Amino acid sequence: MAVRRPLIALIAAALLFGPASAAVAAPPDPAERGPAAASPRGQSDTEMPFGVGPGQRGRSADAPGRKPSQPAATAKLPGKPRNDVIVDVPVELTDASIPLNLIPYHDIPAALRNLQRSNRISVEVIGQSVLGRDLHLVVATAPMSDAQWKTWQQLSDLRINDPHAAQAKLAAGAYANWRTPLFVNNNIHGNEWEGTDASLQILQDLAFSTDPAIVDMLNKHVFAFVVTNNPDGRVAATRANANGFDMNRDYITASQPEVRAVRAQLVRYSPLTMLDIHGYVNCTLIEPTTGPHGDNYEYDLYIKHALRNALSMERAVLATGEDRASCVNSDGTRRNDIPFRDRTQGWDDWPPIFTPMYAMYHGAIGHTIEVPLNPRGNLTVAERHERTRINTAVAAATIRGNFEYATQNREELLANQLEWFRRGVDGEPTRPIDDPLAISLARGDNIKTHLQDFARAYVIPAGKDQRSATAAARLVQFMLDNDLEVQRASRPFKLGGTHYEAGTYVVDMRQAKRGLASTLLGVGRDVTNDFNAMYDISAWSHGHLWGATVQQVDGNVKLDDKALRPVTETHATGSVPPGKQSHYGLVVDSVAGIQAVNKLLNDGVRLSRTTDGTFVVPGDVSVVRQVAEAYGVEFIRMTPPQVRNTTGVSKTRLGVAANGGEIFALQQMGFQPISVTHTAFNNGILSFADFDAFFVSTTAFNPLSLNATQAAAFNQWLADGGTIVGRGSSGKQFNDRAGLLDVTIAAGRSDANGIVKVVNDPASPITANALPTAFVDAPQYFTRVGDGVRVDQRLAAEGFFLAGHWGGQEAAAGHAVVVSGVAKGANVTLFGTEPLFRAHPEGLYPQVAAALWW
Repeated sequence: MAVRRPLIALIAAALLFGPASAAVAAPPDPAERGPAAASPRGQSDTEMPFGVGPGQRGRSADAPGRKPSQPAATAKLPGKPRNDVIVDVPVELTDASIPLNLIPYHDIPAALRNLQRSNRISVEVIGQSVLGRDLHLVVATAPMSDAQWKTWQQLSDLRINDPHAAQAKLAAGAYANWRTPLFVNNNIHGNEWEGTDASLQILQDLAFSTDPAIVDMLNKHVFAFVVTNNPDGRVAATRANANGFDMNRDYITASQPEVRAVRAQLVRYSPLTMLDIHGYVNCTLIEPTTGPHGDNYEYDLYIKHALRNALSMERAVLATGEDRASCVNSDGTRRNDIPFRDRTQGWDDWPPIFTPMYAMYHGAIGHTIEVPLNPRGNLTVAERHERTRINTAVAAATIRGNFEYATQNREELLANQLEWFRRGVDGEPTRPIDDPLAISLARGDNIKTHLQDFARAYVIPAGKDQRSATAAARLVQFMLDNDLEVQRASRPFKLGGTHYEAGTYVVDMRQAKRGLASTLLGVGRDVTNDFNAMYDISAWSHGHLWGATVQQVDGNVKLDDKALRPVTETHATGSVPPGKQSHYGLVVDSVAGIQAVNKLLNDGVRLSRTTDGTFVVPGDVSVVRQVAEAYGVEFIRMTPPQVRNTTGVSKTRLGVAANGGEIFALQQMGFQPISVTHTAFNNGILSFADFDAFFVSTTAFNPLSLNATQAAAFNQWLADGGTIVGRGSSGKQFNDRAGLLDVTIAAGRSDANGIVKVVNDPASPITANALPTAFVDAPQYFTRVGDGVRVDQRLAAEGFFLAGHWGGQEAAAGHAVVVSGVAKGANVTLFGTEPLFRAHPEGLYPQVAAALWW
């Protein structure tokens, strides 16, 4: 019999808004809801589903697997909630939530259907997890007619499309009845559970309470809750999703389906506040943060409300009376941990990899909440349940405090957001923090922000000036998916003194969400001297690490509006030269190119490779045309002299001792990696004869731990021409243990990371066509390179560090970071860079693929 948590445990209404909220109204009779009870409210069968066109505002996330059983909200009214049919899922008695006395995933559908009895509630399936579990968005608001939703949508879109006009309407009272969107995300780390349970409790109140204060809130807001951002991790008690990704490091990259699903909702609503519920930090941590504060934010506007909202949430937590959720000040009063007020460094909001920091680019006052008590580990059942009870109460209190602040300051929050967007449209520089409360409470250097002027535009050229048309199309579509405005030239034009071809993309930085455009396309800056300690990475850049050519245009130049047209969607079309060819060529300069090669190899097509790395494909036009269309790659004509002296390439049977992010990136490229360990070889589970190459970045595969038989087999495998690709200190350690390349390595600080300028060897089969930039994390560089070892890539001798945080970076200048050579018969490449880091630097992927194919 299934172990199910009683539904009454989900209600606990008095916990949310005080004793008055415990009065729960009888659920509305479904018949009173009219036709909307049988289908999504106000939506006819002939309306176009929301999100059918990539690049449209409010598009839905891509979602593999089973699709929602009801049509999505209309394209014209993306904010209008819908009600999907929420189906039961198989009971899993191993769900990690059960021993914690929290709701297991298989009980969530019944809880959501119970909420759907209220005409205030809509539940949507917004996507699926890696393992196919539904991701649910619950929207709570007082019922509105279609006409009211149309007005709501118009005013919502006006914020971004024309913030000047929105400010005028706000002053004229047009937004008096407009409902402000507020957003709560839960359980992005699967083993930080309690936000889900707290949100279900709060939703129970929003659905059924007759408390006038709650009814008033429902008339003033659109509440959007992601029930669990990581259902696979919730069930398995893992921080990461089923791909091994920490998704709270993925929002600026959006490599994971769960992230893309939630990102689409942030785009859809551009909420005024956003909470992301985590655990576990003693005292309960509530952002805002220490410095360095992220560039590209209007931080003076953010901190004014973020700090006051944090204080409101702190008061709500303290009001629970749960002393274990707070700390005691020297004067005997209690407090939570608000880093801006209580810390000096180490909990910054610099990178937009985190969900709330990403949401800030959509105008949200974003907060990470860390509930206090870790329920994992060796605890008694009673203590574990007590901790989750307290954590759930704390999470509910922070949400309550946030909602109360948003209700009391609704018009001020909206005015703040409109000013944020107006500055973007007008191209104004950022401003210093001038809020008296923030100035008085800031600890250390937390008040300091970096003031900046923004670029006038970014240009993504077409034709010969674009190193990869496929990567360019990928980057443009990514910007569209992030709600950014992109234009394309219908004819040649001139900008900033440079002539550009027709087909060139232009990102006008005079747009509401210019901060997001800047953080995607700009290189960032070196913050080494700003603060000594950083919480996570300090650099990222799609413009410098994704493989497309991106050029920055500065100055007060005027764009040629007659030449530029808005882009709503784009994709690389691919091409095949006309006429019958004996051979076609393919230059691999993008992820799509790697995928195309692996597709051909997997299909048994006999490929070869020229000395400059071009792949040669036999002249079956039906084969190459199909691949060109599927992957958007460009085949070129190859003459008979060009196809002489080529080297055959076969399908790579790849073994990996790597982290989850690297394995995912290799799968993205179309490889089929198999995890290997020395133990598996010793036990006969794996055989060296089944592999052509190994990618090694962890110590799971130690050649010195092979038994005599397997050590001999490994040495024979090397002699027969195997391929080794090592990354980082563990890759170098594998190299040394196997007695391969004669090199000496040095390490930068373990917490160092950033974007670096590199010099590539034009004769290298690994880096001849590589980007002039790379990414490093816990940097490794080679201080000595022995005989027979080629330096494929080195750091520039001067000014190599472009962005990030690396104390002592000067010692690495000019040193090699990618080396290769033949040792014991094997092709060996060692990377001191991070070419697959968290599946972000896609423009570096071709280096890894080239090393595996070499």
